Parts: sequence; C-alpha cells; structure tokens
Amino acid sequence: MKFSHTLILTVMACTLAAPAYAGSFSFNKASAEKMVAACKEEGIELTMDQANAIVAARKDKRFTTVDDLTDILPGRKISELDPIEEDDDLIFNPNAMPGMKAY
Repeated sequence: MKFSHTLILTVMACTLAAPAYAGSFSFNKASAEKMVAACKEEGIELTMDQANAIVAARKDKRFTTVDDLTDILPGRKISELDPIEEDDDLIFNPNAMPGMKAY
C-alpha cells in the first residue's frame, strides 16, 4: 500500500515539475529552431544566424561552460541567455535565477 502511494506521489511531482523546464534546452543538443523559439518565448532575441552558429560550432567541441560561447555570441547576448553549467552540459533555463549556478 505504501509503495503505490509513493509511486503516485512521485508521478504527480514529476508531472507538475515538467513545465518548469519546458522552455529550457541544451546548447549541445537543441536544433537552431528550438533555440530561437525557446528564447522568443522568454522575450530574448536569438537570431537564426546565431543559433546556426552554435549548431555549427558544436560539431567541433562540446559546450560545457559559459566561456565556450564567447567565440560565437557577443557578451551581452550571453548575459541575456544566462546559461547554466549542468552535468557536463550547457543549458538555457529560463527559470534559473540570473547569476546563480546550479550546484
């Protein structure tokens, strides 16, 4: 009986948490279209040229730190995106607090 209650509560928690990451994406995996659309939802302009440059650059290297974007995007754009370093990946998470890293 306890197991079924725990399972139900876990499923409910996961379902409720899913929308929090709905607009997030990995700079290593997302298509250019996904990046542009997710940014647009958050009021951030990421041009298709910028997104395509990210996709092209990741063929040669993996994005794991914010500094990995400095050769591709201007500093002010990186500040707007406020990517977080998470599990050997670089993530755009619109719900992350600016200036806070996920540890």
